[in-house]
Amino acid sequence: MYEPTNIVTGRAAISAVAGALLDQFGSTFRFVPIGQAVGHHGLGHILWHGRPAEDQTIVTGADVAEIIDGRIARLWVLIDGAKAS
Repeated sequence: MYEPTNIVTGRAAISAVAGALLDQFGSTFRFVPIGQAVGHHGLGHILWHGRPAEDQTIVTGADVAEIIDGRIARLWVLIDGAKAS
């Protein structure tokens, strides 16, 4: 997984990133998809927004995935930036 400031490899490391987000933003933090995922020829992308509560988006972005043999081989996390409150 390629993040703006880090490259993370393996399920345990990716899980640790998710755990750090929950530690930072609280247990209600969620990434919510915007629309449908789009993909073809081994590449897919989905827009999302992140928020700790139903009405409070704090970040938006997109994930772009390379798919090999039906599984995500590489994932790029593209962040638009923080939203004003």
